Amino acid sequence: MTKPHFRFTVFLAAAYLLALAMIAFWPTPVDRPVSGSLRSVIGWLHAHGMPSFIGYNKFEFGANILLFIPFGYIAAAWTRKWWHPLAAGFAASCLIELGQALLLPNRFASLLDIVANTVGAALGIFILAFLHARHAEPRPDSPPATDHGQGTHPDDEMAGKPPVGR
Repeated sequence: MTKPHFRFTVFLAAAYLLALAMIAFWPTPVDRPVSGSLRSVIGWLHAHGMPSFIGYNKFEFGANILLFIPFGYIAAAWTRKWWHPLAAGFAASCLIELGQALLLPNRFASLLDIVANTVGAALGIFILAFLHARHAEPRPDSPPATDHGQGTHPDDEMAGKPPVGR
């Protein structure tokens, strides 16, 4: 990774973590200003064929999943292991819910939020692994590896794998 690219990713990670902290520790529920509008949209969707079991709670659960996908992706990109970011996502979610329970009387701590956030982190890890595997697949137009050290992949070098043929 080039230095400017690294700086950009650090900037994005810092911006994401700041936004996550603001959402998690806002004194009132962050969806309160739009809850009436969201309920109206859900009602409209129900009237137009969306199953009735999909309600406000399902949307909130899905939003928590979406909120933690970047967490899992960023953490997995930095650690290059799957279980570190999963554990970090779980721990961060537990700390957020504990903080809401102890410090924010207008917020509600929920075990379902911990589950949703952890699932989101896992999806972020999966997305990174999928993109990495897709990128690492040999392309039909690429030259085959030889015994002369040709055909190495930059990710192999970063992972500590020896070049092909050595």
